[in-house]
Amino acid sequence: MTGEKTGGTAPGPGDATPDGTADSTPGARTPRLLASRNPRLYYAGLIVSQVGTNAQLVALGWFTYQLSRDAIVLGVVTAAPILTMLLLSQVGGLAADRFPPRRVLLCTHSLLALLTLLLGLLAHSGSIAVWHLVLSALCVGSINAIGLPTEQVFVSEVAGDALLRKAVTLNNVILNLSLVVGSAAAGPLLGAMGLGGVALLNALSYLTMVTALLLVSPARLHVRPRRPGSRPRVRGAWGYVRHSPGLTVLLVVIGIVGLFGTSLPSLLLLLCSSELTAQAEAYGILLAVTSVGSLVGAWLTWRTKVALGTVLVATLLLGILELATAVMPSLLTLGMVLLPVGVVSLVLRAGLLSLAQLQTLPEFRGRVMAIFQLVYRAGWFLGTLLASWLAQTWGPRPVIALGGAAVTLLVGAVVLLMTASRAMSVSLVAQRVPHISIALAPHPTGRHRRPPPHMATDQ
Repeated sequence: MTGEKTGGTAPGPGDATPDGTADSTPGARTPRLLASRNPRLYYAGLIVSQVGTNAQLVALGWFTYQLSRDAIVLGVVTAAPILTMLLLSQVGGLAADRFPPRRVLLCTHSLLALLTLLLGLLAHSGSIAVWHLVLSALCVGSINAIGLPTEQVFVSEVAGDALLRKAVTLNNVILNLSLVVGSAAAGPLLGAMGLGGVALLNALSYLTMVTALLLVSPARLHVRPRRPGSRPRVRGAWGYVRHSPGLTVLLVVIGIVGLFGTSLPSLLLLLCSSELTAQAEAYGILLAVTSVGSLVGAWLTWRTKVALGTVLVATLLLGILELATAVMPSLLTLGMVLLPVGVVSLVLRAGLLSLAQLQTLPEFRGRVMAIFQLVYRAGWFLGTLLASWLAQTWGPRPVIALGGAAVTLLVGAVVLLMTASRAMSVSLVAQRVPHISIALAPHPTGRHRRPPPHMATDQ
């Protein structure tokens, strides 16, 4: 991997190290992420933008229910952006690979600022209606379908491949902290300014991100090489993933986690309200504990290299910890388990995103990340609906246990099957700190085969 301003080529799936690692050259001195002006500008804008977005999301949910007094309307407004993102995610991947990511993000954040400004003016004037909220949610989802995969690609251009792992880790920390800060600020802001005021502040936060993007120096970006006359296609990205053993495993893992491991926050809310305590503060405390765990996970991820074994072990631990969560009898013991849940969740997310990008050729990254987001969000959407329905009949504890067991057993089955077919090796490395090494076979057979020659140029 190179750190040149003109980019360089990321290692393909066949170029990963034997232990599944994709990292910088051993012995090379890695520069600091925030030593450069571009990352500082980008992350400063991201912090402000994400806090404003999360504050508006909380305020919008409360305002929607107060306006309609209908849980179905609230569900429609909540689900509308998710559905549009699922439908248009592949379009976003194409945009990220076909156009300069910085220009795409300037367009998406400008549109979000304009849309939020209109919503704030409607709310401030008192003329807002339910259909305005639904239409706004659909538009936000459509814009984010293009913006989210583009942001993943732009992170690699801002930081470069040598610092991509740390950049993805910092990105996840910002998302977690902004969720806590934005959610905490939403109530006081909503009471003092109403939805109109919150939306106008969010529009300013988007403009902050636009300003940061304008100040980013294009000459200092690690721009991906582009073949003259090439036109990216969705089919080429799916074929690329299918012929890449490392990406295939990661995609299966993210699908399992999305379907069975992401409904825990909503189930914890039901658990707090039905069994442990009826106070909303208890749920907030549990979320705060999980966020503290995420900070610890960020520190661990920052200091370690990205490896396939890290992702698989973290997934297995997540399932086991969810099983333990289901049997915790009190708020105190629940918090003690949720702390490592936060640690493992951050390690898993950062590992999946950074390893997926590092194992993907630069010209495919936008579409490959769009595929990962499509699988994850589809699993999250279906898994949350299924878990909510089952919790109405069984209660939250059995459903939490079911999700944890499914994650552990399915990922364990993937490892066992691939090991039995010699597509993967698992070994105990006896060093100062013994650890388990999980690596893909260098020349796998069957469906885990190397991409045919035409895949190198078929986009």
